[in-house]
Formats: sequence, C-alpha cells, structure tokens
Amino acid sequence: MATKTGDGYTWDRASGVLPGLETEAVISPRRSVSGNTIYDVIVIGAGYAGLAAARDLAHLQHKTLLIEARDRIGGRTYTAKQDGFLYEMGGTWVTHHMGYLFREMVRYGMDRDLIETGSPGMHNGFYTINVPEATPRRTTHEEAGAMMAKAWDVFVNVDGQFGRTICPLPHAQLDNAIVSRSEVERWDQLSCQDRFKQIKHKLTAEEQGILVSLLLHISGGHMETSSLWDMIRSHALLMHNSDNFADVWLRYKLRDGQTALAKRLFDDAVDAGLQYAFSTPIKSIIRTSSGDGLTRVTAVDGEEFIARKIICTIPLNVLKDIHFDPPLSQGRQEAINIGHVNQMTKIHANISNTELERWNGMRFPGHLMYGYADGVLPSGEVHVVAFGADERDEFVPERQPEKAVAALNEIHPMDVNKLIFHNWASDQYSKGGPAWWRPQYMSKYQDELQSRHENTFFASGDWAHGWRASIDGAVEQGILNAQVAHTELRKAKRLPIRGNL
Repeated sequence: MATKTGDGYTWDRASGVLPGLETEAVISPRRSVSGNTIYDVIVIGAGYAGLAAARDLAHLQHKTLLIEARDRIGGRTYTAKQDGFLYEMGGTWVTHHMGYLFREMVRYGMDRDLIETGSPGMHNGFYTINVPEATPRRTTHEEAGAMMAKAWDVFVNVDGQFGRTICPLPHAQLDNAIVSRSEVERWDQLSCQDRFKQIKHKLTAEEQGILVSLLLHISGGHMETSSLWDMIRSHALLMHNSDNFADVWLRYKLRDGQTALAKRLFDDAVDAGLQYAFSTPIKSIIRTSSGDGLTRVTAVDGEEFIARKIICTIPLNVLKDIHFDPPLSQGRQEAINIGHVNQMTKIHANISNTELERWNGMRFPGHLMYGYADGVLPSGEVHVVAFGADERDEFVPERQPEKAVAALNEIHPMDVNKLIFHNWASDQYSKGGPAWWRPQYMSKYQDELQSRHENTFFASGDWAHGWRASIDGAVEQGILNAQVAHTELRKAKRLPIRGNL
C-alpha cells in the first residue's frame, strides 16, 4: 500500500506546489533496531548499493544494520503512484545488458515482466526539433533518430573505430590488458566542448543543436565541465554501436516500477535478519578510541551505532557533509570537494493533448530540453516526461512551477494539468543526479574513490567500474564491497566458508 514520502512534489493550478509523493518505498515502522548492539556491518544508505550490500551480508549471517536518512528505500530511484499511474522519479530503464541489475531481476522473477517506453505504435507518431540557426520543424521518429545517431557517431568516433581501440573494456577503464593508462589519461583530459569544437564543422546547424542538447541531457552539466571520456565509456557500454542506443538506454521499464524491485531486495534482507533505521541522517563516522577496530556512526540527533565494518553508500556530492576521523586521504577529499556535475531536471507532466500520445520532441536551449510521451493515464490524459540540464541559477521547479509549464510548452504547445517531480539538485541527500564527471576526474580519482578508508568501504554507483551513474553500477558496488567485508569478517570470526551470493 502506498504511503506518502516527504520527498518530491506535485503541482496543479488549483493546489499549487505540494510536497510529498505516494510511494510503496516508504518503510513502516521506520525502525527495527536492537539496543546496545555491536554490529558486524553498518550499511549507510538504502539505495540500490546499500540494499544489495545489506541483503548479501544478512544472508551471510552477519549482524547487519541499514541506516537511511530518508523515510524510504531507493535513494535516487523510486516509483511514485498518482492517479493509478506509476512515475519513475529517478533511475528508470533496465536492460539485459546490465549484468548486475539483470542478476537481481532474475533473482526476483522480474526479468521478463517488462514494458516498453511510450504507447504502442510510437513509430506512427512524430518528433519536433527546435534548435538555433535552423527552422523548427516536425519530422518522423525515424529521421530524428538517424540525425541523432549520425551526430553522436561523429562525436564519439575519436579513434576511427568508435572507441574500440581506447575503451575496449568499459568495466576496466584503467590498467586493463589492452590500453595503457597513459593513453586513457590523455583522452580523459578533454571536455565535451573540446571535442565538439573538433567536429562541429562536420555537422549541420540542426545536427549541432541536437548533439549539444543530447550531451547535456546525458551529463546534466555544461559542455565545458562534462567529460568526453564518460561519453566514450558510455558508447563502449553500447557495444560501440549507436544502433543499440535506444534499446539499451531508453526502451524497457519494470512493469511494477523500480520500487517493486528495491522492495524485494529489502524484504529479502529483513527476512534474513537485517535490522534498520530510517529517517536517521548521520553526521560522522569515527574510529573508536578503544583500540579494538570498531567504528562509531553518529546520527544527526546524537544517536550512536557501532560496528566492525562500515559500508558507506552516501552519494559523492553529499560526502562533504560527513565528518570522518581519522580524516579521509587528501586525494579523496579533493575528489569530494570537486564533486560531479550532474544537476539534471526531470519532470513528469499529465497533459490533455491526446494528439501527443506518440510524440517526442526537443528544444535547445531551454530550462527543459527533451520531452517524451510515455503512456496514457487511466483518466485519458497523456503522460509526458521532460528532462533538462543544469539550470539551477534560473530554474528551481518547486519554487517556479510556472517556468516548468512554460518550458514544456516551448518544446511543444500542450495543456499541462499536473506536474510530478523530485528535484535532485536541491535535495540535501543527493545534491545532484547520478554522477557525471569532469575532464581528468576519472583517471585522477576513480581508484581513490573506490578504495577503503580503514574499516569503512565506499560503495556507490557514482564511482562504479562500468555502468557508473546507473542502477547497475550501484548494485555492482554494493555486491563487491559486501563480499570484501564478508571475507574479512569470516576470517576474523573463523566462520566456515560459504559460497558467494
């Protein structure tokens, strides 16, 4: 049964902006904690990384506590329910090409229970394009897709082999068997703007506008601060072929929503003995003075929890709010202070225009750049989801909903009845969307971000090996760090060897 979380917003003309969204991600009761317990592991954060780690550790018979600042599971991924319809507020799409995520879908019987984005017969709809120095026009989805693929291919084809010679193994970008680290570092120095200057003469004005808007749609930042390497890595994950772009990134969704999968991980962990505390933001992670290798986690309200191991899944842009003692390494502190650039906007809209059921469109520049029709509500209204990049200086949707309505109408005229959204940029527990890195950031900081700090492990999709900035990357990091923590705990406790989960 859906309960209202404190997260997210709705807007309509009658009620204005109202905080809170109904979702099955809310956990009640919010606590299941034993008093005066020394835990084997405390997992901080109940997004996919934390859920995967907590589930595996609980099944491996470790006394595990999950602490979460929010009132719900899912982190930057959860499903809201409004008017009999499911809205994905963060991470949305799934694919069999994401191995860690697919493993979870198979485990919980959700690998075949998928739906496609959009209404049936989307190919019979239309696409609108509005970019500088080109006449706004209406075209087919097929032509728009071909233009986008051409521009993308020109952009990522830095080696004449669509990245195959410099990023052949996207899950092992540094120190792999094929490409030297120095070669990767050379390419990692470039921004998207640097690369755009190199190739823009090969594109028409319309193709240039489509390309720049697409790059910002992906990075959620600015051209100068968005890493070219992250685009190369992303293309490599598409098997170096833009024909797979839509199928891998945008086509499939879970029929029951992302929260249904996250809830299965959580319930599985609880059945295995997991304890938890929601609505419990933390302020510090400190080694105890007892000399016994324990670490104290202190909540904002002063409550303390102690464990032998910590798995911290706090997002990159939020880690600077946590006090560590002993202090983090200089390199990790630098990485945290720089942070990532993704300050994306994602807004759902219910509209009256039935003629837009099979429409997609884009307008650049704009507070929102892309709009996608994605199904019909039980009311008969059309559902549109729109995306923008970093517009924080001029656009805060919960304060300026009229700008959101205007931005949607700039992509294509429409009658907006309702908005449903979560502003990840203004959220104190995310401070941005999924991580997109700056030039040189990967080669300088990825190893450091993935490393441990004494008995604290860091697990987040923000610094995953392959599918960084995705659900798959979060699950990857949760599973890998839980396995290391388990191995060390098993040796310390001399537990019998158990198989990997």
